[in-house]
Amino acid sequence: MTGKYFLDTNFLVYCFSQDEPEKQRKCLALLGEAKGEAEFVISTQVLKEFTAVMIGKFQQPPLEVKAIIDDLAFFEVVAIDAQLIKNAIDIHVLHQLFFWDSLILAAAKSAFCHTVLTEDLQHGAELAGVRIQSPFS
Repeated sequence: MTGKYFLDTNFLVYCFSQDEPEKQRKCLALLGEAKGEAEFVISTQVLKEFTAVMIGKFQQPPLEVKAIIDDLAFFEVVAIDAQLIKNAIDIHVLHQLFFWDSLILAAAKSAFCHTVLTEDLQHGAELAGVRIQSPFS
């Protein structure tokens, strides 16, 4: 694995929750294989969604989640701004995707990522100039 990869929220949730051990193993293995060879990117949207899921659904102590967020700070973080939202609307209209998925693609494209690691979109598809890769395919 080389290049620049955008990590969707579900990928990070699998890395840090024990809910699905096989998915956790696969996601952590991908990160381990790519260490030093690939760059990883997330967005402020991903950080917000990750925090909400870990504190809400998985009832992780907020200070533990805060420590994880500190650990994720070494990834490039794309800030969601008005222009990125407008780009996401264009992707939403063009590809008929959910807006939030379109915002992920817009953030990935703005960071020059070639691939988004997610289970939410069709594996192998190319959308908005970004390839979709499921970590489980």
